[in-house]
Amino acid sequence: NLSELYTTVLPRCSPFFSQVQGLRMARPSSIPAQPQQVIMENTAEDDERFANGIIGKVNDQISQNNHGRLFAIVHLAGKQHRVSAEDLIVIQGNWYPNIGDVIRCEKVMCVGGRDFTLYGRPLLHRDLVNIEATVIEKTLSHTIIDFYNRRRKNSRRTRFYRIPYTTLRINHVDIMHKIDELPEVGGVDGRIF
Repeated sequence: NLSELYTTVLPRCSPFFSQVQGLRMARPSSIPAQPQQVIMENTAEDDERFANGIIGKVNDQISQNNHGRLFAIVHLAGKQHRVSAEDLIVIQGNWYPNIGDVIRCEKVMCVGGRDFTLYGRPLLHRDLVNIEATVIEKTLSHTIIDFYNRRRKNSRRTRFYRIPYTTLRINHVDIMHKIDELPEVGGVDGRIF
């Protein structure tokens, strides 16, 4: 018998004996373990209550106007900008609005206050958030110099160019109503398409 051999040849305090004994004891049994059935409780009602509580707290902050300074992520001229009230934004490239034009930003990706942030999928509803901006300046950037030189080819080229800039001032960022109720719109008055 192997156990008798190990006990007679090796003393019990030997590290090899404990390793062999551990291997011998760790042999799997011939009967596989049966998977136990787990009963999952339906948490949809709990999730619904939790979501309604969060929506209620956000609606309370919006109705009492104690959400702090609002910020928003808007999509303008192919780029995303983080804006809040009285911010200045510089749009690069040719952009059609003239100085003094008031623009309503309707591609709002998210808006948030001190304790909450509302994300769109991918955009928030245009009646939920009102962001207005005024064009205050149209100018050109500093002169940019591109100098190309091919070595040993007697070929050089110098190019000067300036990028058109449009500067916007964000007038205000407002959440118009509670987040779970949209107003009924009867016509198209005041809408920009």
